[in-house]
Amino acid sequence: METCTIENCLKPLKAKGLCSMHHQRMLRHGDPNMVRPRRVKTFVQCKWVNCAAPAITKGLCPKHYYIYRVTQATLL
Repeated sequence: METCTIENCLKPLKAKGLCSMHHQRMLRHGDPNMVRPRRVKTFVQCKWVNCAAPAITKGLCPKHYYIYRVTQATLL
């Protein structure tokens, strides 16, 4: 069984002489050796007055987003 042509990669071939991982990197970035750093999630505080909970959706915590969503539906 043939292996990937990238140095120190012992995975089996998928296409164009590359393993699945390096083939995907080639398709996405144009370079099979490209490794993008993972994004670090930053936590934002809820925009609601006097709420210190972390924001999840649209700058609001789950409790306040629910209130926002329910009140917006009734106004329509």
